[in-house]
Amino acid sequence: MHDLRTIFFELTHKCNLACLHCGSDCLRDTSTPDLPQSQVIKTLEEIRSKYGASKIMVVLSGGEPLCYPGIFDLGKQIYSMGFSWGMVTNGFSWSRETVAEALASGITSISVSLDGLAAEHDWLRGRKGSFERAARTVRFLSATRLLDYMDVITCVNKRNIGMLNQIHSLVTDFGVQRWRIFSISPIGRASKIPDLFLDGSEFRSLFAQIAEYRNQDGIKVEYSEAGYLGAAYEWKVRDHHYFCMAGVSVAGVMVNGDILACPNIDRRFRQGNVFSDSFVEVWEDKFKPFRDRRWMRTGDCTNCGEWKLCLGNSFHLWDLDTGCTKLCYHRLLNESRGLSPLGA
Repeated sequence: MHDLRTIFFELTHKCNLACLHCGSDCLRDTSTPDLPQSQVIKTLEEIRSKYGASKIMVVLSGGEPLCYPGIFDLGKQIYSMGFSWGMVTNGFSWSRETVAEALASGITSISVSLDGLAAEHDWLRGRKGSFERAARTVRFLSATRLLDYMDVITCVNKRNIGMLNQIHSLVTDFGVQRWRIFSISPIGRASKIPDLFLDGSEFRSLFAQIAEYRNQDGIKVEYSEAGYLGAAYEWKVRDHHYFCMAGVSVAGVMVNGDILACPNIDRRFRQGNVFSDSFVEVWEDKFKPFRDRRWMRTGDCTNCGEWKLCLGNSFHLWDLDTGCTKLCYHRLLNESRGLSPLGA
């Protein structure tokens, strides 16, 4: 089964921040041309004619989506075609007027990044004052109550893991109803900064804290789709068992038109290009590496007792050069406790 349910469009590589953990090395000034609005609409017209629009979510990404000229005009066109659409934003460029413009365009989902208190957030995001801007945006969006879905995303690292209770109180005071917690993956710019990554002990502490929040009334807290954690942790920190849906129900169109499964995946997994290929034909006839993952059962995965639940972990963590995953959460969590790294 590979019914398309979510499609990402990487509209731009422009960004108004310089985040240490950026997965795509976006820049404030870049020579990479934006993905034309006309090509986004052309691709969605093809998708709508084949699959309809009502069950497919369109996510506009970057870079920072608000650095893309005419973002809300594009959103309005997408909404008028019958698709739901949303974005993940760093919250830097929003105002009350921007919020009103977004709502008028038919947006249904917005996620805002907030990575600690001021010092920690500004450090990770690479720009002084970015916390105040993001916090203001969260307050504006929380106050509207007109979105189908709005959440705050926090990227946990060694510098902010000790202040989760403070962040929890902060987002609760802002009126946020959903808080999604990420850990930083060794991809893109982050791969060169090992101090960003949690060790096994810190992960166990993080998951225990998330489980505690989830047992409380109030704000809904969930660990992100970063990767498979192992059966001992999955249901404690999420509402569903993890599986990487890249290429199964999720697709992406990159800024250069490449058809991929997710913006964070190695670009060498490209399956075609919307400027020369039919998206529908690519979706139906390609994506074989994503839909039959037996080829990923190599190295430490060969005899792992968790394989049937994990199937190679997240595609954004797969290293094509070494032929193995860059990070196995299950192994990290167990090795540091002296348990079997194979989950047998």
